[in-house]
Parts: sequence; structure tokens; C-alpha cells
Amino acid sequence: MWTSGKKANPSITYTIIEKEPLTLLDKVQFQTKNKTKSIIGYDKFNNDQFIWRGKGLLKCFSSKWHIVYLNSDILIIQFSSTLVTKAGMDILIKDKHQAHEYQEQLQNQPSAFNLTEATMQDFQWLT
Repeated sequence: MWTSGKKANPSITYTIIEKEPLTLLDKVQFQTKNKTKSIIGYDKFNNDQFIWRGKGLLKCFSSKWHIVYLNSDILIIQFSSTLVTKAGMDILIKDKHQAHEYQEQLQNQPSAFNLTEATMQDFQWLT
């Protein structure tokens, strides 16, 4: 979704709205044609994975995702396809100024982030 060039500057915010079962408000913001747009949904934890379901008109869309790696600065998730997006992986970095540093670390030592060299060779970075 991000590599086509139609949507730019993505920002993803997760907010805990319920602890049992763990449920997150998932807000994705991005720029398209000089406008800020949002995709809002809910992520409910179930059997070692999250199930995302869109809010409002997007309620008929769902996707499954799980955490590949997490620390205080970086979150790596792998997600299934939806009716409109292919399966893939997102690497979310808290401070965009650290993006280049993490990109080098991920490419040089992917196993430290629970990834393979092949995954990193195929990975498309946003610039």
C-alpha cells in the first residue's frame, strides 16, 4: 500500500482501549493528493495474533497480524492480505530520525530482529 507512491508519510498510532481481551484502536494517517486521510480500525488479540477490523465503512475489511519484533523504538509486524491489500510486513520506527540507523542494523543483522536475510533483501523501504 505504501510503495505505490499514491500514499505518503504514513503514521500509525495504537491506543489500548481494552485490556481483556487486549483491544487496540489502530489509526493510520497518510498524505494523498495534498490531503491527510485516515484508516481507523480495531485490533483484538486472539491466539497469538491480532485481528484487525475496520471501523465505519471499512467494517467489512479484516486482516490478521502478529508481532515479529518489539522494543521501545521499533515494532515489526507481519500481516495477512485483505480484499484490497497484499500480505506484507511493516517496520515501524518511533523516531523517524533513527530510520537510517535501523535500516542499516536490519540489513546487517536481520536475525537480531527475528528476520532473515532474504526478507531484508526483498524489503522495500519508504524514503
